Order: sequence, then C-alpha cells, then structure tokens
Amino acid sequence: MLLPLEADEKMEALKHYFGITQSNELIARGIEIRRHDVPNFIKEFQTELLYTLFDCKDSAEVLSKRYENALLLVTRTIDIVMTGEIQIKDLVISKMLRQDLNKYRSLFPHVSAALQLTEAGQSLVRRDIIQYIYTDAAHKNPLRRVMPLDLVSEEHDYDKEKYREILLEAAESILGYFGFDRTVYGDRKKNRKWWYEIREERQKDTQTERNVHDG
Repeated sequence: MLLPLEADEKMEALKHYFGITQSNELIARGIEIRRHDVPNFIKEFQTELLYTLFDCKDSAEVLSKRYENALLLVTRTIDIVMTGEIQIKDLVISKMLRQDLNKYRSLFPHVSAALQLTEAGQSLVRRDIIQYIYTDAAHKNPLRRVMPLDLVSEEHDYDKEKYREILLEAAESILGYFGFDRTVYGDRKKNRKWWYEIREERQKDTQTERNVHDG
C-alpha cells in the first residue's frame, strides 16, 4: 500500500507505505510503527492492525473480510483505552530537545514537560530526551497538559480522550485507503496529518537556531 501524501507535494510516495512479505514480515515506512516518539501501545496496536488486515489469501479478501475484522480491533482497543487499562509505561511519548530550552518560542508538549522538569530541579541541555504522558490535553495552560514521566505518580491519570485520538490517527494511517472515517467514532477529523505537524515544529526549531547563530 502506497499512502497518499497530503502534507508536502515534494515528499516521495515511496517514503509512506506498508505491506507484508510472503514470509509474513511487516514492512513499513512513514507510519506510526516506524516513529521513535510514538507510545508503545500505539505501535503494538498498529502492528496487530496490519496483521489483522493482511491475514488473508489475496487483496480481494482484505476488502471482503479482513477490513471488517480490523474495524472490530479498533473498537476493542478504544474500549481498553477509555476504561483506563493501559499502563503508564506504554503511554510514554519521547521527544528530543533540538535546541536549548530557553530558545523555544512555542510550548510544544515536550517543551512543557521539560520546563516542569527544570522547575523540579533537573538540569536539561540540547539533545536530551524528554519523556512525558498526556494528562489533560485540553487544559488552557500548556504546562498542565502533559506530565513528565519522572514526575508521574499513582494519583495521575492519563488523558483518555487524547490517547483515543492518537489511536484513531494510527488507525486512519492504515485504514484510510479503505474509506475509514474516524468521525464515526465521535472524533473530529483534523485537517493536518501528524507528519505535517512534526515538519512544522522542526522548521521552527531550525529557524530559531539560525537566528541565534546569525545574532
């Protein structure tokens, strides 16, 4: 499956694909299971989703039978997320500080988590890996939307709606070709894909570094 490109016309189609070999080995590029900053449970879900979809003899069977089974898996996994059964360690998102913390001009989630760590006495530098979970993604204060893993305690709960949204994005990456519509699950469809958001974030980081160097 070669995935359609919505983010950047210059991106090559072959950089976004998934499939399975005759020896039952998954191959993929440009989707969540290949990203380093995706929670473990999302990677496990997407892997199971791919095997469910491709558990067939030919492409016709994918459409006639396996797609329906894939939708059932999505529903079951949503139930697990919403009942709070996912362990914190499987929800962790890891992102690198691509510049010194004081150079950021936007409070991205990993930046907010890093600021909380510095307030707790930790010293952070460029290229440190920040690990965090979403606890209240809709909070007006960006510093209250996420919690660094090091500061998570038993009293903290994860943001079920946010992780449900992340799960549906991962499902859409695989099933979108078949007409999958996450709005059926009550989720508002976003206009921007995750890879566009990542590209935009990195462009801002790069521009900030240039400004510092030129100044």
